[in-house]
Amino acid sequence: MGAAKKAKNEMILSGSPMKTVLIFAVPIVLGNVFQQLYNIVDAIVVGNYLGDTALAGISVATPIMDIVNALIIGGTLGVGVLTAMLFGAGNTDRLKTVHSTSVLGGSVITILLAAVGFAFSGAILRAQGTAPEVCAEALRYLHIIFAGLIFCFLYNYYAALLRSSGDSRTPFIVLLISSVLHALMDILFTGFLGMGVIGVAVSTVSCQAFSAVLCMMFTRRRLGEIRLKRGALHINWAEGKNVLNYAWAAALQQAVICIGRLLIQGMLTGLGTDTVTGYNMGIRTEQFIFCFSQGFSAAMVVCISQNYGHGNIARMRRFHGCGLIIVIVLAAIVGIVCRTVPHVLIGVFSKTPSVIRAGVQYTGTMAFFYIFSFLGEITQGFFRSMGRLRLTMIASLLQVVLRVILSYFLIPVLGITGICLAVAAGWALLTLIEGAYSIKVSRKLAAKARSAA
Repeated sequence: MGAAKKAKNEMILSGSPMKTVLIFAVPIVLGNVFQQLYNIVDAIVVGNYLGDTALAGISVATPIMDIVNALIIGGTLGVGVLTAMLFGAGNTDRLKTVHSTSVLGGSVITILLAAVGFAFSGAILRAQGTAPEVCAEALRYLHIIFAGLIFCFLYNYYAALLRSSGDSRTPFIVLLISSVLHALMDILFTGFLGMGVIGVAVSTVSCQAFSAVLCMMFTRRRLGEIRLKRGALHINWAEGKNVLNYAWAAALQQAVICIGRLLIQGMLTGLGTDTVTGYNMGIRTEQFIFCFSQGFSAAMVVCISQNYGHGNIARMRRFHGCGLIIVIVLAAIVGIVCRTVPHVLIGVFSKTPSVIRAGVQYTGTMAFFYIFSFLGEITQGFFRSMGRLRLTMIASLLQVVLRVILSYFLIPVLGITGICLAVAAGWALLTLIEGAYSIKVSRKLAAKARSAA
């Protein structure tokens, strides 16, 4: 183990919790920002170079792409919790087995997901009543994204592995380079070569492949103790069940939120293409905002997971408290920005007044409710860090079911405002359920720490 890696582990296991979370979270937050810039840059380039029909195609394709990406990212996050515990416990032999099983098993599952995406994305779009010309643009984009989906998995898996070891800086640097390259390729392929949405998709896949290769190289160099030598790459079926226990619940948790968005998008179709596009531009803005809460939550998860594997319960509770303080401050800042300048945020994507109006209505209204989402994210991170992923999945499922049901009744009456109220109610439910339970669990951990002392 290198000196830099030892220093990071020592900081997580014995340094100041607030300082550790902040230092470890900043690269993750910035990495999340640049990862979201992939989709945001796509929308900006398409909106400014190709017009409203192509932008609408990218818009309606986003929820489908997000579901598949959420399954992949959620699964890698779940495996990351397990590997963080093993890094904290210093169990190198088991780490090698988990690493081999995860990368092979995840690759197979990703290929299957890509095949499903190819087969059913068109039917999903048509079932939502998507206009034929918009559907055609969406499918051109999606088919290329699915063809390169394996690179999405490989990047996210190796980035999660690096973060779980205490290295949050390397994935950020990789994404920084890749995002700049992606923006340049978008402009080249779409603005100068006239490749349309195909150029945007090719740019995205190419840069994901570049990111995956870089992360794999850095992993081999910096985590030499778990490097897989020739002949060591195989699936351990007994360990595979354990990996799946961590991965499936986290993957499903991420996916159900995106499925909820897809269902709600279908309910909006009757309000017109511009309203659907504006709503999805509001969602893109929201996903950028969530980079901050999710980044701090991810940092807290690694810190708590390593201390959980190390048996340091008192520090787990301190990291949780630091996370709560940070997101409360962040939610206040984000709420003020979204309430005061939503037209600036949405105007980046489109100059069409009806699109901007719909996006502003969503973003400006949601400004009041982000505190529930941010608190829920930290609370879910607390449970994820201990491997209680089924609990977070069930809570997410409940809140999505509530928001879809409420949207069904409120959209015909209130339009986009109805979606806002439905989503806020779901977030509040999740925060109430898991927040109350986290207090109970935290008290039990405190009692356990006192008895151990």
